[in-house]
Amino acid sequence: MATPQQNIEPYPVPAAQPAPAPLPNPQGCQFCGGTPTLKTTVRGHQGMVIIMRFLKVRGLFCRTCGIAVHREMTTKTLWQGWWGIASLVIAPITLVINLVARVRFGRMTPPANGMRPPLDPGKPVIRRAGAIGVLAPFLIVGAVALGAELDDSADTAEVGACMHIGGTENAPEANVVDCGSAEAQFKVAERHEGSDAHCDRTVYSEYAEYGGRESFTLCLAPLP
Repeated sequence: MATPQQNIEPYPVPAAQPAPAPLPNPQGCQFCGGTPTLKTTVRGHQGMVIIMRFLKVRGLFCRTCGIAVHREMTTKTLWQGWWGIASLVIAPITLVINLVARVRFGRMTPPANGMRPPLDPGKPVIRRAGAIGVLAPFLIVGAVALGAELDDSADTAEVGACMHIGGTENAPEANVVDCGSAEAQFKVAERHEGSDAHCDRTVYSEYAEYGGRESFTLCLAPLP
């Protein structure tokens, strides 16, 4: 008697499963996951004449990522941090605080066991175009000093300065001039602040301004 045939289905082989992704190290760098890390804050500052912005990146940094963030924030501060009166003070303080963080990053060992490549530190700050911003405070102070030097308006006149009086009798215009120039007509003998002062008109000519940046009176002795 014939034996009946049986179809035997092969046992299915399970598909290969991908290896589970490694879990992030809670103590690793927030950018690359590497260790060792330093918990600190890297700061930046932007002065915009009237308003200002305080920038910061806070967290865990490995050596490489910390240096990269420091260079970026410091370059921004050097280029953008001076444009305001308060910023002239805040920007240097920010740079000093960042310098302390940079020294600490430099003492660390290179990162290991990261989940991704660390940030690219790029060029050192001194080799970046934004580093020229370190000259900004000197240029600002120089411009202010030059402006004050070139200001020949009467309200800058002190005792001993020479003056040229132009304009009309009803609307005189007074300017400080070099005492050796042909324009010099008078020398300031006395200067009085306020709107109530007067000169001895038997001795001096008088020039006064009221209601502007300040009120003052100049007693002028004619030059020979």
